[in-house]
Amino acid sequence: MEHLFIINPAAGKSDKSNELIEKIRNVKTEDTVTVKITDKPGAATEIVRKHLAEAEDFVRVYACGGDGTANEVLRGIIGFDNCALGVVPMGSGNDFVRSFEDKTKADFVNMEAMMYGEDTAIDVMECQGRYSMNNMSVGFDAAVAKNVDKFKRLPLVSGSLAYKISIVYCLFTKRKHRYRMIADGKEYVSIDVKTLLAVAGNGKYYGGGIKATPLAEFSDGKIEFMHIETIPLLKFILLIGTYIKGDHIDNPKFPFVKHTKCESITFESDKDIDIGFDGEILSLKNPTVRIIPGAIRVIVPKVKEKEFATA
Repeated sequence: MEHLFIINPAAGKSDKSNELIEKIRNVKTEDTVTVKITDKPGAATEIVRKHLAEAEDFVRVYACGGDGTANEVLRGIIGFDNCALGVVPMGSGNDFVRSFEDKTKADFVNMEAMMYGEDTAIDVMECQGRYSMNNMSVGFDAAVAKNVDKFKRLPLVSGSLAYKISIVYCLFTKRKHRYRMIADGKEYVSIDVKTLLAVAGNGKYYGGGIKATPLAEFSDGKIEFMHIETIPLLKFILLIGTYIKGDHIDNPKFPFVKHTKCESITFESDKDIDIGFDGEILSLKNPTVRIIPGAIRVIVPKVKEKEFATA
C-alpha cells in the first residue's frame, strides 16, 4: 500500500507544510510514503489523477488543506477504485470532518491515527460533472460567498472582513431568490415561493460549523435537502443562532423551514443559478444534484484508547 499526501501550503492562516511533513516522517510504516505540495488551484486534482493512473498498488490519498483542497482531491479520485481518501483539516472551515461527531479535528490531523485508520464507503453528490462529499447550496449562502471576492479587492479589507461585509450586503440585497425545486421528479418548492436559501447535504455541516442539515448521513444513499423561504430580516436574525446549532429542523418556532430526503434535486430558473460546491461557486443552467451511493472510500482515524492514571 502507498500513502500519498497532497499538501496545500496556502490553506489556513499560515503555511504548516514543514510541521506536517515532520509528523508524517515520524510515523513508523513499511508502506511507501509520497508527499506532494500544490502550487496553484486545481493542482491537487491533476497530481492525484496522474498518480492513480500509474499506481500499481492501493493508494491512500490524503487531502491536507481546507474543504476546497478536499474537493480538488475528490475530483481526482473519482473514477478510480484503487484508492481511499483521507481528509487532514488544515483550513478555516474543515466542515467535512465535523460530521464524524465521535471524532475530533485533532484525530484527523494525527498522522499515525490516519495512516492506520480504517476506510469506509460513503456517498458523493454530483452536479453537471462536479462532485461534493459534503454539501451544495443556493441562495443567500452562495451570494455571500460569491461577493466575498468583490469586497476583497477593496483597499485594507482582509479576507475575514470581506466575508463580514458580504454578509451585511447580502442581508439587504440577496434574501429573495426564485427557483422551482423538484425532488425525485416531484415539485417540492414552487417558483412562486421566494427562497432565502437551500442546502443539499451529504454531510451535516457547512460554512465553518453551521449544522444546516443535521439529519444527513454519509452512507444512506440520500440527500438531506433543507429549504428556508424568504422571511423578514428580524425573523432571520432570530433564526441564526438556532440554525447554526442545527435545531431548526422540525422546530415549531420556524414553520418556514422544510426538509426532505431525496436522491435528486433539480433547481429551475429563467436565469443561471449560482450554486456552491463545498465553498466554490459556479453559475449553472437548471442544475440537478444527484446522489451516487458508495462512490468513494474515506479514511476514518483509528485513535488509541486514552490511558488514565489512577490515584
